[in-house]
Amino acid sequence: MQKFLKTLISVLIVTGLSASLSDAQAPPPPPPSLKADSGGNHTGASLDVDVGGLFMSGERHISHWEIDRAEAAAAEILSRRPDSPEGLYLMANVCFHKGRYKEAIELLEGPPQDFVDGRQLLSLITEIDETATDFVEYPSEHFVIRYVPGKDEVLLEDAAYALERAYREIGGDLGYLPPETEKIILEIYPTVDGFSSASTLTRDEIETSGTVAICHFNRLMIMSPRLMLRGYPWLNTLAHEYVHYVITKRTRNLTPIWFHEGLAKYEESRWRSGSGSELSPTQSHLLAQALEENYFITFEQMHPSMAKLKSAEDAALAFAEVLTAMRYIVDRGGYPALNKALDVIATGAAVEEAVEVALGMPFSDFERDWKSHLRTLELKKIPGLKVLHLKIKKEKAPGIFAGAEAGADAGAGAGAEKEESAAEIEAAGARKFTMLGDLLEEEGRPDAALFEYQKAQQLAGLGSPQILNKLARAYMQNHRDDAAQGVINDAIAYYPNYVSTYITQGELLAKHDELDAAIESFVSASRINPFNPVVHQQLAGLYARADDKANAQNSLKRLAMVLRNFPGHRVEEDRAGEKTAE
Repeated sequence: MQKFLKTLISVLIVTGLSASLSDAQAPPPPPPSLKADSGGNHTGASLDVDVGGLFMSGERHISHWEIDRAEAAAAEILSRRPDSPEGLYLMANVCFHKGRYKEAIELLEGPPQDFVDGRQLLSLITEIDETATDFVEYPSEHFVIRYVPGKDEVLLEDAAYALERAYREIGGDLGYLPPETEKIILEIYPTVDGFSSASTLTRDEIETSGTVAICHFNRLMIMSPRLMLRGYPWLNTLAHEYVHYVITKRTRNLTPIWFHEGLAKYEESRWRSGSGSELSPTQSHLLAQALEENYFITFEQMHPSMAKLKSAEDAALAFAEVLTAMRYIVDRGGYPALNKALDVIATGAAVEEAVEVALGMPFSDFERDWKSHLRTLELKKIPGLKVLHLKIKKEKAPGIFAGAEAGADAGAGAGAEKEESAAEIEAAGARKFTMLGDLLEEEGRPDAALFEYQKAQQLAGLGSPQILNKLARAYMQNHRDDAAQGVINDAIAYYPNYVSTYITQGELLAKHDELDAAIESFVSASRINPFNPVVHQQLAGLYARADDKANAQNSLKRLAMVLRNFPGHRVEEDRAGEKTAE
């Protein structure tokens, strides 16, 4: 340990990190200490004033995500007192925020263990390291993506592409490009429990709110889409979390949650679009309902996290509110107003003052005018529309293979949880007709199945994306492709994150040789659930038909990744040297 510390301190001091400590030079308040238990033999009184001030300064820098400055403070403490529990604790926290978990654990296993804070941090990092110890790294220009080898490798190329696009576009919008001296960490967690530990969210909070990603501890973290029954729009989610990273760095972690989430929601589409996010039909429906019932989530209720709201519906409404609030600011003052507000927040001023400065109006007027503005947006309630909950896949029983990864029934093995299960349909009558339609389809009676799905849809209206997708497929099987396309259009408009609809749309377009449009549909599916083998199999065939050999081969490579360890499937060379899936 002593040799490790001497090496670490000398490197930090030689590289000049101990120089940037100006805010620690003012006379500090009484020196702090870590919380000691009855058996602890270190107290705050044992610290000299300078070391106490350095420790407080380092803690402030950690809270403001100024990690290099915190590292300088920790190095200075340890150069004076190598065994200082405060210095060791602070340096461990720096290592933790830089993603160097094993170094953090080694530092905490010494004197900091005598204190409650030291033990708590050690417990947290040790729990995270149980997953992180299996991580390998995939670097891009500005990011390093950590993942556990296996099926999650299918995410890497697209994740790097989306993040690098977000780095440029969002950085330009918000006037902040992180320094290139250290790459931004993204961690892809392969289990719900691993993500829960790393994010500090409980499993109940994750399931209730539908939280699948977080920007925390100076890095981005997501759950693998593989863990969700239908995946989720994971590339937009990566961009969303990167916006949080930029806001936090740019404003020293002083931005309140409603402004954070509104700006992240507005900017999350910028990696693939020339403008900020528009309201979806579901968000329009929720806001229309909120206006009618006078039920809103207040900005204060959104604190400290959207993940802690009581339901997925409340979280969805809150996101719709803050998106419109941010669009209102942009409509009045554009990006200059947004950036002015961020500048003011970074000084430590309240968000109310920041909005007043940015818009030139009292915050109370902003709130009033924003809500009045909602009534001008032609918001529409849509009978039967449901908030589509993200659903974590059930744990498979020992010895049972869980089938195609969140696949659309195709190839699902015994014990698989089906994405298109009629059991999820809430209305009992619609569920009964849907189940009967499924039985008739399995018996090869598509005309009779269509009749049952039509009856189910009449009862459910727009309340079930499962029924809409089954109905569209039944129209296709009965050679009524125009009717199928109409249902597909409705399903995508009202449930844009329901992956099965894009697969159905792609198959319909491919049937009519609309190759580019079909490819676009399957690419959209892969941006929600890249673990469905049907997506990559279809893309490989479509790219081959379009004579795009490079993308055909890449799709086959991805197919092999998601079929890894999947019984009864393999990708092998055919006579022409091309890879084919069986």
